[in-house]
Amino acid sequence: MRHADSWQQGKDDVYKLIVFDIDGTITRHISSWRYIHEKMGLWDVLAKKYQEQFLAGKISYKRFCELDAAHWRGISSEKMHKTFQKVRYSKGAKKAVIKLKKMGFKLVAISTGLQFITARIKDELGFDYVLGNRLNVYRGKLTGGVKINISHGAKGKTVRKILKTFKVKPAEMIAVGDSEGDIPMIKLAGYSIAFNSSSEELSSIVDHNCTSDDFMEVCEVVCKLTE
Repeated sequence: MRHADSWQQGKDDVYKLIVFDIDGTITRHISSWRYIHEKMGLWDVLAKKYQEQFLAGKISYKRFCELDAAHWRGISSEKMHKTFQKVRYSKGAKKAVIKLKKMGFKLVAISTGLQFITARIKDELGFDYVLGNRLNVYRGKLTGGVKINISHGAKGKTVRKILKTFKVKPAEMIAVGDSEGDIPMIKLAGYSIAFNSSSEELSSIVDHNCTSDDFMEVCEVVCKLTE
């Protein structure tokens, strides 16, 4: 399916940039925020209540994040980094990403998740650019504050800025995601892929919906596009 912003794809255009979601796509966990709560034993009544209030539209995404971040005040940044070292990549994800990079693609990963997973992915997989939200740190400890770089539903706006930075047209971009939050960037892409989709809407609008749990399927689809 060709999207509204990618109608200009022509014979002289080639795919140059791949933008990936992180949580639930490159990695197996579906939320950095909930991952922290669960691993730190902090998925309590209040945390669940905040999530329910946000999903019901009773509080903003910014307020939701602020309430969550306040739970973690005083935890060391080092402990958080170590906790996120335990996050598992999706099956075949590391191999696929390395191959795509060797093929010459610029690779970008964006997430409403947190700096502990984006930093790891950049360091281990060699992404050209990563962006996520950040828990504020002072003297090695979380302050309880948060900096929102990507708000819920705002990935389209973020991707437009990234395209300008890399001087790439929407038609030259491939997007890979798993949830409704990825739909804005999916609609921008010249070609779109759903992996481990949790959204019927996402599955219905992408160019390719992966049917396996092996991330190498994403790589294989991209390889066919370059033939």
